[in-house]
Amino acid sequence: MQLISQSFRLYVAPEQLNGTIAFYEELQQIKCEKRISFPQAGVEVAVIGGFILLAGGDKALDPVRHVQATVTVDSLEAANAWLERHGATILGAPRDTLAGRNLIARNPDGLIVEYFETAKNRTGGAG
Repeated sequence: MQLISQSFRLYVAPEQLNGTIAFYEELQQIKCEKRISFPQAGVEVAVIGGFILLAGGDKALDPVRHVQATVTVDSLEAANAWLERHGATILGAPRDTLAGRNLIARNPDGLIVEYFETAKNRTGGAG
């Protein structure tokens, strides 16, 4: 298993999104890399360097607000096995998402993380 990237997850109200994007762009001296809207879920996502911003109302964000970070991996199956061997608790089993596959785990120190494999990295093997 190889870690590809790590990001903090931040949750904001929709009206705060543009100002929050501007803040993190200036802080890191980079532009927003990606903005994705999920209207069916009531969530808009922006990625700026090491930060993932999720904007939406309480009803849309409450089910995911407990997740504090996202770690992108090359193999979700390998990550799942490694996490279990090292004492993490799998809170949400591997599942398909709109952009790839993910699982939610509580690391032994209590940090709740989304482990994510992009669709383009998907090899179908345990890696």
